[in-house]
Amino acid sequence: MKVHVTPLKLGGIMKQKWMRAMGGTRGVLRLNTKRDTIDRLSTRVAELIQTEDKREWMLFDAELVWANGSQLLLKGYERRVSGIDTITDYAQTWLVRFPAPGDIGGPAPEHSEAAPPTEEQIENALVEAGV
Repeated sequence: MKVHVTPLKLGGIMKQKWMRAMGGTRGVLRLNTKRDTIDRLSTRVAELIQTEDKREWMLFDAELVWANGSQLLLKGYERRVSGIDTITDYAQTWLVRFPAPGDIGGPAPEHSEAAPPTEEQIENALVEAGV
């Protein structure tokens, strides 16, 4: 099942409302523990695979902050590599939206895709989560 992920921060800073609709994508969400070769430790990683935009979507040290219905907030950090040896970690929060049974008229089949959240849904999630 494909989820829709909306990153809520840019460079570690909360995006303005008009920017939130940009930069999201759909993909298959996978949560597991991976070895971080940069920090030399094992960490929880939320990874979005089979995405529409083909870039790497990884959220290190992923933590569930809030969940309600078909939406959840994950926080952690994303890593940006620029050049050969410049690595920067930025705080990030993902709003993840799963296909809701009402979106597709019954139980969500494995191949279903989630719709992007509305601005109102994003605002409600942030208020309820206290982020």
